Amino acid sequence: MTREEESRFVDGAFQALVQRGAAKPHMFEPSAVTDAEIDAFEQRFGVKLPTLFRTYLCAYYYAFSVICAPIPLDGMETARAGMDCEKGLWWIELLSLPKENPLKDLYGLMESFREVCTNKDLVGLDLESIKDLVPIGEWDGILCIDLSDGTLCSFAQTEFDWKKAGYLDEHGIAHGIKRLNGFQELLEVYFYGTYDAAYEEQIMKNQEEKPDYSAYIQR
Repeated sequence: MTREEESRFVDGAFQALVQRGAAKPHMFEPSAVTDAEIDAFEQRFGVKLPTLFRTYLCAYYYAFSVICAPIPLDGMETARAGMDCEKGLWWIELLSLPKENPLKDLYGLMESFREVCTNKDLVGLDLESIKDLVPIGEWDGILCIDLSDGTLCSFAQTEFDWKKAGYLDEHGIAHGIKRLNGFQELLEVYFYGTYDAAYEEQIMKNQEEKPDYSAYIQR
């Protein structure tokens, strides 16, 4: 996508939250975060963020950090392959972007993640093993953007032997457990509601109550 297309896609994602009933318009407002501020983050940590994520960081201020959506319980790969599978609500944490110091959570997540990973009494890796990981929230552990391929992956917070857990490749580089193909898919699933219709159809067949979308976002 071009930067203009990315801007429209991100703006549409926030508007979709409102249209789905998950958010109210007052819950976010246009951001004044600049490219220069994001450049400073990249330079400090030696990373290059995906352009769509940069666009997202510059789009809106918001204070919520917990969001849920229906996802395929048998895994995203099953759904991408066109196979029918049960859907269920899945909560994740996503960094907030408050109006006052909007990038503080991103800095905090990055600093904490690198400190834990390089602490010899905890994970005990060198910086080279994790230099392409940018934490952005939680999904059964710390959720990261893997800059080596743009996918989103996670690492259990109670797992400190990453080699034994299968988080490292043959070169000792950390990749974790793949969750999503990228930040675009996260916005599609959690903001646009990719699986809303399939989930509603499923619960109607089971004679269950229609989901309350207003409960899908929490601070």
